[in-house]
Amino acid sequence: MQQILDFFIRNKNFLLFVTLFSFGVLLTQKAHSGLYTRNIASTNQFTGTIFSWLSNAQTYFTLRNHNEELVEANKKLIVDQINFNRIQQDQADPMVILPEDRGSLVDSLDQRSLNIIRAHVINNSYNKSRNTLTIDKGKKHGVMPDMGVASPTGIVGIITHVSEHFSIAQSILNTSSRVVVKHKHTNHFGTLIWDGQNIDKLTLTEIPKIAPITSGDSLVTDGKSTIFPRGWPVGTVTEVLPAETQDYLKIGVKPHTDMSNLYHVYLIQRPEAQEIRELENLSQNEL
Repeated sequence: MQQILDFFIRNKNFLLFVTLFSFGVLLTQKAHSGLYTRNIASTNQFTGTIFSWLSNAQTYFTLRNHNEELVEANKKLIVDQINFNRIQQDQADPMVILPEDRGSLVDSLDQRSLNIIRAHVINNSYNKSRNTLTIDKGKKHGVMPDMGVASPTGIVGIITHVSEHFSIAQSILNTSSRVVVKHKHTNHFGTLIWDGQNIDKLTLTEIPKIAPITSGDSLVTDGKSTIFPRGWPVGTVTEVLPAETQDYLKIGVKPHTDMSNLYHVYLIQRPEAQEIRELENLSQNEL
């Protein structure tokens, strides 16, 4: 034991040096290890932030494409629903009751499928008495006057003026607007107008008092004009009041479409519209 103690005493300086050196190496390794870990963590955070920004940017720029795809799919669903409504109505007509005629009826409706142009509203007024919409489609895209304008939820207006690349539509929030609509489940129809006051309230006129219409009922386009097909959604009845003339009702209507928030719209052309107009003009000229 004495020899061991003598060894440590004789070599105390060297042993102290070795101990301190080893301790210093240990501290250095820990310091470098922590620095490395912190650098890795900082790098991961930086790259993670960059990738997050890139992902958000990609999502933003692809969102429009996804939205357009949804609008296109919605257009197809609406056309299918309109054709279905026409089939349902025609089959309910006493003039079309033979089962063997159903195939030809469907074929004829397919041949008369609507011409629908997707478009966007680039300017919209709704605080005037004669409001209009500016739309980013024109003659170049097949737009012409008297085409109906509708949103995915309901009617919006009627095209009145067309240039090469743009068009103007008369909004249903226009005191000159007149659209023929009907009760969704009956044949009672009237004229939809706007009094220039509340943008969330239209008025349905010329409905006889005998019509079974109550608050909450749905209204759709009648199809008697050459502008809108039969069955396109319009709005919901909010109130039923006696009109100034005793035989008719004054019906409050809340439009399905938020007219203050429009972007995606459909321009609608009934393929039989031109033929109907020409025939009607011919008959009027002969009278």
